[in-house]
Amino acid sequence: MPALRFSTDRISRMLCGTMLMACATIQPLSAQSTAAPLTGAARWADSAQMGIERAVLANDMDALTKVGAMIDRALAAFPNDPLLLHYRAYGLYRETMARDDDSEVSEAIEQKLKQAIALLDRSAALRPLPETQALLSSCLGVLAGTGMINGMRYGSAASDAGDAARALGPTNPRVALLAGIAAWFTPAMWGGGKDKGYALVQQAIAGFAKDRPVRPLPSWGAAEAFAWLGQMEKDRGNLSAARTAYDRALAIAPDFRWVRDQLRPALDAAR
Repeated sequence: MPALRFSTDRISRMLCGTMLMACATIQPLSAQSTAAPLTGAARWADSAQMGIERAVLANDMDALTKVGAMIDRALAAFPNDPLLLHYRAYGLYRETMARDDDSEVSEAIEQKLKQAIALLDRSAALRPLPETQALLSSCLGVLAGTGMINGMRYGSAASDAGDAARALGPTNPRVALLAGIAAWFTPAMWGGGKDKGYALVQQAIAGFAKDRPVRPLPSWGAAEAFAWLGQMEKDRGNLSAARTAYDRALAIAPDFRWVRDQLRPALDAAR
């Protein structure tokens, strides 16, 4: 079964030519603000978010596929609910990230990305969210990176979606995180650079300390921010700081297998 893992190589290929943003993993729902019990479409959306989180953290593709089927059933009852549309697209995007690092974008993956884009467009028209635009930028960016023609077809739209995400959420830590990842893999001559990426990820981490989204709004990103900070610190030669960042990620999400099984052991082996 393909692993639902994060890959710096893959994200680099996605971002270098298009200055785009990558998706992330998830902050536990315990960090979200509590409110009245959820009902109707909101309850389905909350279940969808929790199901996607568990599947991604556990690298469980089968579970992610089952969550998608559950959301499809919910959309049959609530076809125009913006959060259900958002989470269906988010799940599809995460499915596309399960391919091997060195594999090309297959026709099946391309179709999933196009389906996700259509869902995100519908969601954004009903309820504009910074995370929806950020995810739209990422999906468009993958397509833009598949060749010159697709670069011309999707690159500008990906950039526009990234701008819209920042306009909608200027202090949103998820927007800062994704912008930081993008900058890290984008040459300075194109507006990026490792120093800029490092600063944006630190900005995201500071933002997550105050981030309290109300369920079932998107709440991912805190553990991911520390995972990326750890990689950046390692790249800068700060191994102790990298280890601390990975430990912070695991404190937020103990079952975060990307950090637990890959990044942390690789850092220990480098000592």
